[in-house]
Amino acid sequence: MEATNTEIPLRHVEKDVLIPKMMREEAKERCAERVEAFNSCCKEAGFFMVFKCREENSALKECLTQHYQDPAFFEECKRLYIQEKLEFERTGIPAKNRTQKLPTSMAAPLVKAAEPQSPVSWMVCTGIVISPRG
Repeated sequence: MEATNTEIPLRHVEKDVLIPKMMREEAKERCAERVEAFNSCCKEAGFFMVFKCREENSALKECLTQHYQDPAFFEECKRLYIQEKLEFERTGIPAKNRTQKLPTSMAAPLVKAAEPQSPVSWMVCTGIVISPRG
């Protein structure tokens, strides 16, 4: 079984764990309104949330299940996972650590210049301890 350019072989853990995890996260974002309604109901109801928030809970479950069972949604999340995997293989940087940093020439100027510090006060602020040699 050869992999074409569009089909990348996935390990068992990727198919059964990592992509479904991505699906859960994405489904929560797509059902954000129902998630928020359920969370606010739980906060208001307190201990009795099991009884008072049944309607919100069932609406949330229905929304999430609709996404979980959608084959097109699985393929979309699979495609996103493969993109992240290929980007990691190319750069070696995980997606959660991949942020674009501005060069120092483009950084915003400081509003107020910092007061110059003596070497001793700098060492105290950074936690450097100098022990006398005896």
